[in-house]
Amino acid sequence: MRLSGRVAVVTACGRGESFGLIWARALAREGAAVVVADADPARADAVAHELTTAGARAVATRLDVQSTDSCRAAVDMALAQFGRVDVLANTHHLWDELRRDDASDAYLLDVLDYNAVSILRTARAVLPAMRAQGGGRIVSLSSVGAWQTGGRAADTLARTGELPSFAYPASKVLENGLTRLLAGTLGQYGVTVNAIAPGMVSSPGTMALLSAEERQAFVDRTALRRLLRVDDTVGALLHLASDDGARTTGQVLVVDAGLVMLG
Repeated sequence: MRLSGRVAVVTACGRGESFGLIWARALAREGAAVVVADADPARADAVAHELTTAGARAVATRLDVQSTDSCRAAVDMALAQFGRVDVLANTHHLWDELRRDDASDAYLLDVLDYNAVSILRTARAVLPAMRAQGGGRIVSLSSVGAWQTGGRAADTLARTGELPSFAYPASKVLENGLTRLLAGTLGQYGVTVNAIAPGMVSSPGTMALLSAEERQAFVDRTALRRLLRVDDTVGALLHLASDDGARTTGQVLVVDAGLVMLG
């Protein structure tokens, strides 16, 4: 097992077959002790219980990624329970809950903070422990939304006369930039910082946003002629979180069945 003896903090476990849940399961299967840190304590408890029932070491804690104190408290809890933090998996992101018609400045700033600026808070929280240990892995969930070219926005502008909300793609552009900045800064301490950018994922929440024609259009735009499942990102996660990825940093690894490649 690639992560035997390691400790991973997963920043959200979500609902249903979320990235947080799938990533937590994968990290546990590879031998990591998992700290399930979620805004919903009951949900965190349920996921931690699932992992421990399956034989893993896991604990739950509440986490508000928009609070520096909460981020530090979650890491302190991990250290108290397991003595170290080797992997930080930032899976928190606004997507299903996005107010897609809200183009206000206030909402833009809130999404930028939650989806992107928050990875600075969690990085600050884990850095003292990772420095003391001589290294660590930070892996964040990004999106191919960062590569949007504005075609749909142009259509909306032409139709309504108003610019639509750029909150989500802008947050992912910022997250990718912060990933590279953190990688360049923390590499001297043996800390790698990377992100995984999935393409269109066939989750119930995402599929509910698309018509059958729109879903097929996304399929047709991929090289592999398919949409993704959440667990299609697990291979990339385990590479970046383990010693396999010890020399990989500052990268945004696109896992999208060839969507971005084909434009």
